[in-house]
Amino acid sequence: MLSSLLEDPDRASPAVLLESQLEDHPASRRTIYAADPDTVIRARGCQITIESDGMVSDTEGDPWRAVQELRSRRPGWYVGYLGYDLKNNLEKLHSRNEDPVGAPDMILFRPRLLLIYDHISEQLTLTSGTSEEGEKVQTKRVEELIRRFQSNRVQADGEIGRVQVSDLVSLTGQTLYMDRIRKAQQLIRDGDIYEVNLSHMLRGAFSGSRLDLYRRMRRAGPVPFGSWLDFGEFTICSASPERFIRREGNRISSQPIKGTAPRQTDTAADGQTRQLLVESEKERAENLMIVDLVRHDFSRIARPGSVRVPELFSLQSFNTVHQLVSTVEAEVTPGTDPVEIIKACFPMGSMTGAPKIRSMEVIEELEDYRRGIYSGAIGYLDPDDQFDFSVVIRTAVIRDGQIFYPVGGAVTSGSDPEGEWEETRVKTRALIKALGK
Repeated sequence: MLSSLLEDPDRASPAVLLESQLEDHPASRRTIYAADPDTVIRARGCQITIESDGMVSDTEGDPWRAVQELRSRRPGWYVGYLGYDLKNNLEKLHSRNEDPVGAPDMILFRPRLLLIYDHISEQLTLTSGTSEEGEKVQTKRVEELIRRFQSNRVQADGEIGRVQVSDLVSLTGQTLYMDRIRKAQQLIRDGDIYEVNLSHMLRGAFSGSRLDLYRRMRRAGPVPFGSWLDFGEFTICSASPERFIRREGNRISSQPIKGTAPRQTDTAADGQTRQLLVESEKERAENLMIVDLVRHDFSRIARPGSVRVPELFSLQSFNTVHQLVSTVEAEVTPGTDPVEIIKACFPMGSMTGAPKIRSMEVIEELEDYRRGIYSGAIGYLDPDDQFDFSVVIRTAVIRDGQIFYPVGGAVTSGSDPEGEWEETRVKTRALIKALGK
């Protein structure tokens, strides 16, 4: 769709593409391209930097509060990501593990150029992400970009350049990862937690076009929440199937994913795998625990009695995996600040465990790297306080000639450590397939 615009020779970083890649998926409703920012906010811990109209200010404080104040002063669209470690500004938590990527905890920007493609009406809207009139972006360059989009949008990507990833290895390794799963299970038996999401990071050498990697990931396994975020010194290529949270009007919704099975090449075997996943007591229990956690998060911000679960254990199939997806919905009071809603639910419960705060403490104790962007959220907030964010999974970060790709899964008392390691390998298939390996 709008990915052809990323080749614009006049484009400067940052730029973001939020792409619905599955035309028949109910969550694939629109694609957004944002670029040419007039305001950028970055945060690392309590260090906050705001660039606005050529001026740069550095302050200390709460990043969440800083976003609220910035949106109040400079209303409009804001796009970007919220990293997992923003949790430390919500609870008495910390992140002291090694940080392989070194990206900010958060980057959001207000784009002068905003293109929105509606997949249902097939209409393309050109506007500005600022509060000013949209005609300010009506330039010959933009008109050329739109013509390029309209001529290419129904075509496949065609030839995609080669990318090379070598020496892709886990920073943790199988033996140590399985040992940490056993330690988590002991905490579960002791009654400390019920479930925890444990992950490990893959790192390798990268060469080639970052955009071509994103295109290859899309071709290998289209998803409802594809995203490409270019910040110059690093790029995020995400193929996420999972919605963190969306607000439409006064309705909020979340679609946690828990329960994974690999796709099979044989049709009959694949059908049997689907059925086994749907009937698996272990996978359903994992999913239900996270649904209850999301319901609890929603109850902190929603109207009393409005939280409901319209879909439970729905099966969704992607190119490399089948997954169990549930939907949680609620109503919020009109005028509720969108950042307060996101704060009440952040980070996504499927990436932590239950109970949430203690699970995040266990993650910090057992994992050996700072999650950073992984497990956070990618998306947008609009001028009407609507928003939509995906969960940062199936996501590669490229920086300084290296690629970083974390993978993980839910650990319960019934988990098989070797099976959990194999599940993380299954979740790596999307990247491996994209690389043609």
